[in-house]
Order: sequence, then structure tokens, then C-alpha cells
Amino acid sequence: MDEIKNPHDVYFRESFTRREIAQDFLRQQLPAELLEVLDLDSLEISKDSYVSRELRASYSDLVYRLKWRVPDQANPTVPERADPAAAVNLDDAAATLALHVYILFEHKSHPDYWVLLQLLRYIALQGDAYRKQHPEAKNLPPVYPLVLYHGQSLWRMPSDFHALIRPLPDALKPYVPQFRYALHDLSPRSDVEIKGDVLTRLVQLALRWIFSDQPLEHLERLIALIDQIADRDTALQILESLLRYYVQGTQRVEEDDARRLLEQTAPGDPIMQTFIDRYIEQGREQGKAELLLRLIERKFGPTDVRLRQQIQEADAETLLEWSDRILTAETPEAVFH
Repeated sequence: MDEIKNPHDVYFRESFTRREIAQDFLRQQLPAELLEVLDLDSLEISKDSYVSRELRASYSDLVYRLKWRVPDQANPTVPERADPAAAVNLDDAAATLALHVYILFEHKSHPDYWVLLQLLRYIALQGDAYRKQHPEAKNLPPVYPLVLYHGQSLWRMPSDFHALIRPLPDALKPYVPQFRYALHDLSPRSDVEIKGDVLTRLVQLALRWIFSDQPLEHLERLIALIDQIADRDTALQILESLLRYYVQGTQRVEEDDARRLLEQTAPGDPIMQTFIDRYIEQGREQGKAELLLRLIERKFGPTDVRLRQQIQEADAETLLEWSDRILTAETPEAVFH
């Protein structure tokens, strides 16, 4: 498997951009009053990031857009006890103002005190973007800010923006932005219950346990959960993403450990066995690539990124051919031509 620069970011995006996970996660996390007036089937997932380059080592983010349920007298889609028209003012203009659920994923092991500033930055950027796209608009779509945290330290960060401002006399409070965020704390020290369908619970548990001192034990429990996924194609996609995350995200699970665990815990169906065979072959090819890289660097010195990528993407037959050439090659280029 190729090395990933930020495995936490990749696993978060691979998981939470799956529509079934996104919908089920929001079903568990949004307040009941909001769920009554939102259409989860209208969910749109943006893969754009609003995190600045210098903060990407600490944060990842996703935006979900949800339309409001439009009441229909002949076929109402909202429970009778809710009054969506009053709650969200569903005239023609307001109906275009989808709710933006902004998920800020903090993937450091320790929380950042200034998380509220990143949330405020998104709210401002989103407002500017909407104004440019809808120059006639007189309102902005609402934002629901949600922080997803899975670090090792307790979350004791300020939860409202006014807490960051000192001094803040009462006379100034009306002139200072004020908002809060919802926190979903997945850290092992949190007592938050992991809810949802098996897919949603699995990815959250993977995030909760990634910093554990016993990653193999937790990985075994996660692989067992994958057996509960009815759709086998989905199960294999989730399994591959999970294994990559635990090998590269923990730095304590080796490829050989993951392969042994797969062979011990695999359910035994033909599709899963095919995956295991492919995973083992990937490991063998990765080992051949690493050996060739080591030989080239010993003979010619450090390799550049382009050359390393070329080797890592080569198939087994090509790697064998290049390995033979290195015996007589006088330059790195001669190995590949």
C-alpha cells in the first residue's frame, strides 16, 4: 500500500463522504427539532476544504448541505406537531437556503484551543461564497458547526466565542460575534456512546481506537464488525480503507501483522478470500518495491519523489526486471530504460 501523508485525513474523508454513513451520522448527531424539518434524502456532500494549508496538519473538514422539508397539505412530509414553515420561514427564497453542516475534524492527539477561530473562518468564507453565487440574495444560509474529536487528551476547550475575548464588558457584547458549536468527542476518555448502523459505528470506533497502545486487538474487533455488513462490495471497501488506516495511522501495526490477522479472522466467504489473496500479493509487491529502492539508494544515493512513485506503482514482473538491471546499471535512469 502506498504511504499516505495524513492517514487521519484520508480515513475521515473516505468514510464520511460515503452517503450512507453521512446520513446515518447526521441522524444520530443533529437535534431532533432539526431532523423534523430537514430532508436527509436531499443530502449533498462537498469534498472541498476550507482549512488553510498551515492548519491541515491539525484539521480536516467536510460540508454537508441539507434542504428543508417543504410542507405539502395533500402529502405532508413533516410530523403534525412540527411547524416547519414557522420554524424556518419556508418561502420561495428561504427554500434555497439549505442548512450547511460544517464538520471540523481535529486529528491531533491534543485539542486546539483556537478551534472556534477556524469555525468562524468557515462561516465567513461560506457567507462570501454564497453572496457571490447569489448576488440578489438578502439572506445567508444557516450553518450548524460540529467538531469531531478523537484525541487522547480531555476536551476542555472554550465552547462559545465570547469565552475567547478578554476583557469583554457588557457594553461590548452586542458588537462581538457569538456562536457555539456541537462537539462529538470520540476520544477513549469520553463517555460518548457510539450510535448508528454498523458502518457508522465502525468508522467512529476506528477513530476512537487509533491512538491505542493495543491497535491489533482493536483492529481484530473492527474486522469482526465488518462481517455484519450485508453488502460484500461495501464490506471490502471498508476493510481495505480500515487496514490502510491502521497500518499507516498507528505506526505500530505492520503489514505482516494485518495479513496474519486477516487470515485468522476472515469469515471465509469467497469474496473475502479473494480480498485476502489480493492483500497478501500487494504486500509481497510492496516488499519487492522497498528492496529495489534500498538497492538503488545504496548504489546511487537518495532517490527523488518521482522515482519512488514510479517504483511503488510498478507491477511484480516490472520490479523483477528492474532488479536484474541494477546489477549492471551505471546510473539510476539505466535501471528503468
